[in-house]
Amino acid sequence: MEYAIQIEKLSKKFDDFTAVSSIDLNIEKGEIFGLLGPNGAGKTTIIKMLATLLQPTSGFAAVWHHNILKDPAAVRRSIGIVFQDPSLDTELTGRENLDFHARMYGLNKEERERRINEVLDLVELKDRADVFVKFYSGGMQRRLEIARGLMHYPQVLFLDEPTLGLDAQTRRRVWEYIKRLNKADSLGHWVCRSFFFCF
Repeated sequence: MEYAIQIEKLSKKFDDFTAVSSIDLNIEKGEIFGLLGPNGAGKTTIIKMLATLLQPTSGFAAVWHHNILKDPAAVRRSIGIVFQDPSLDTELTGRENLDFHARMYGLNKEERERRINEVLDLVELKDRADVFVKFYSGGMQRRLEIARGLMHYPQVLFLDEPTLGLDAQTRRRVWEYIKRLNKADSLGHWVCRSFFFCF
C-alpha cells in the first residue's frame, strides 16, 4: 500500500506543555482525510510539523515518502498549504498573488502564465483575476488561497480550517472544488492527489 503521509509516535512539546502526544497515522495516496478535534487539540501543530514549519520533539513522519527531518526541502516541494488565517497580499491582484507564489517555486514565465489561468479557471475566479484582493469577498479569498496552494502541482494539499467564517453556501462550494481537485481528468492527470484537513 502506498501512503501519502506516514506518522509514527509523533510528539511535540512546548516546555512542559504537550501539544501532540505520540500519534500514529497512515494516509493513503488519493485520500481526502479530515482531522477533527476541539480548539487546542494540536491539529494545527500536526500540520506545521508535516509542513516542516515546526520540528517534532520525537517520532517519525514522512510526506510523499520524504522524511520531514532529513529532507524538508523535498517535503516542501511536495505540498501545498492553506493556512487557517488569511495570508494573501490584499494590495495585489489575484493574478499577482499567484504569480508571486509561482516565482517562489521557480516556475518559468510561460509555465506561470499557463498555470495561473488553470487554477483561476478551476476556482472560478478568472473574471476577477486582475481585481485587488482587498475587494474580494471572504469566500473568493478562500478560493484564491486554494488556487495558490495548487500553483506548483503539489502531491498533498494541507488545509487548516479551510471554510472557517464562510457562509453555508460558500462552504458547500469550497467542498465541491476540493472533490473536483481530487479526481484525475480524462488523460489521467491529477490536480492534487491527497488532502489533509483540520476542522
